[in-house]
Amino acid sequence: MTKKPLAELFRAMYHGKYEFSDFIGEPLGSRYKALSVGRTEASKDRLVYAPDKTMKIYHSFLNLFLFEYLDVNDRVVFSYRKGVNVVGAVRKHAHNKHFFQADIQDFFPNIDSMMVRSVIESAAARAPISDLMDHVDRIVELVTIDSALPIGFPASPLISNAVLHRFDDCFEDYCVAREMVYTRYSDDIIVSSQNRDDLNNLVAAIEGTLKSVGLVQLKLNPEKTKITSIGRKIKLLGLVILPNGTVSVDIKMKRHIETMLHFYITDSAKLRDFSETDLSKATEQLSGYVNYVNTVDSAYLDKLRKKYGVTVIDTLIHQGSR
Repeated sequence: MTKKPLAELFRAMYHGKYEFSDFIGEPLGSRYKALSVGRTEASKDRLVYAPDKTMKIYHSFLNLFLFEYLDVNDRVVFSYRKGVNVVGAVRKHAHNKHFFQADIQDFFPNIDSMMVRSVIESAAARAPISDLMDHVDRIVELVTIDSALPIGFPASPLISNAVLHRFDDCFEDYCVAREMVYTRYSDDIIVSSQNRDDLNNLVAAIEGTLKSVGLVQLKLNPEKTKITSIGRKIKLLGLVILPNGTVSVDIKMKRHIETMLHFYITDSAKLRDFSETDLSKATEQLSGYVNYVNTVDSAYLDKLRKKYGVTVIDTLIHQGSR
């Protein structure tokens, strides 16, 4: 790989449409807006940052030439990576009996500028930027707000995966040594085992591993930490593991999809009313659901084809892929 200066890469990418002098030097405060997004009645709102078009361009450039080169453990991480998704994170657990679920509390806001700087510097040897170390300060400024990784910025997901790379490696080793399976999807952690007792001390093990790799401020959310076992409904990351080990969509979603399909075929007005939107958006929503089923459970999709018709289902799949 031939490395080139950051300015040369930027100018070759945008041919004067965006100025490198702005990318490297303009004030950024007007390039995004802070939005307060409600969670639930029991939890406080969180800040999500909406970048403008130019800021999105800056981040797309950095993703392409820098953040795509950051380290990630592709054996356990299924978030923010091309070609994998939440289904893969769940399938690896499908044949175990006991499941530990947790998430990292306030994940993005607790990733600070020093962590971001560290992962950028770690990519210097792999990224195609010859003078990366000369621009680290500005890149950190471009991807953080108030010295923290913001929710809503295009570069934040890739950076977050890299920040947890050493943790993923170390905790994977811990789990493999104990015949447990570990996967992560963003801030959601899943560990499964044939033996329930193996899962009892995982909070201490996870937080101890985070501390050992220098991520002291990252803690698990106690309200979202639980252990479930076969014999009860196993729901992981919005998907369910059936008794035969098949990963599928939840029964409530199946009922919702089939109600929409019935109205889609028989009564457009009822489809609009049921979806509480116009017909075009309702159809788009149904197409999205059917495509989601297609990625999760092909056997259930075949059942939908038999019940509602091959043409109906395949038309909805095709519409979602356009």
